[in-house]
Amino acid sequence: MDAAKKRFWLTATGIVLLAFVTAAAFSAYLRPDMLVTFGDILSFCAALIR
Repeated sequence: MDAAKKRFWLTATGIVLLAFVTAAAFSAYLRPDMLVTFGDILSFCAALIR
C-alpha cells in the first residue's frame, strides 16, 4: 500500500472516529428535555441566517 492510500484511510478513519465521538458526546450531554431547547436554538439560528 503506497503512502497516499495509507494517508487516505487514516484520514477517513479519523473522521469517522471523530463523528462517532461527537455523536456520543451530544447524546450523553443532551437530556430529553434539552432536545426541545436545542431544536429551538437551531431554528432561531437558522432564522437569523435567512
